[in-house]
Amino acid sequence: MLIRCECDMIESYAQLSELKLTKQWFLTDGIAWVVKLVHQSPELERVVADLVNSVNAVGANEGIKHGFEAAKGPARSFEEVPGYDGDAQDKLNVAVKAFEDFNISVLGKVADLVDEPLSVIKQQSELPIVKEDFEA
Repeated sequence: MLIRCECDMIESYAQLSELKLTKQWFLTDGIAWVVKLVHQSPELERVVADLVNSVNAVGANEGIKHGFEAAKGPARSFEEVPGYDGDAQDKLNVAVKAFEDFNISVLGKVADLVDEPLSVIKQQSELPIVKEDFEA
């Protein structure tokens, strides 16, 4: 009976160790992995593309309106037209790069909870997501 209890204890310890490793992976890498999957998902890509296309269409319409008005005015080049932004392409390139390198800072704060009990993790999960003082 003592041997059986020792075997059960060893098995329970192994399971506990596995659970601790799973929790550690989930909080340090797992959540970030899921966020990365969402970031690279075709659904998000489609929504962002639709948003960008809509913004471009509205911008083009506004550009046509302003261009039409400017054509009636004294401007001699497109640079003189009010609202023209010669740095627009550079700004777009920066924005695209920022989106590609997008990093969610709160993931590090979640990973910091790895040694905390589930009760503390649950308590933190009820706090606002972007609260500055998010700490265990």
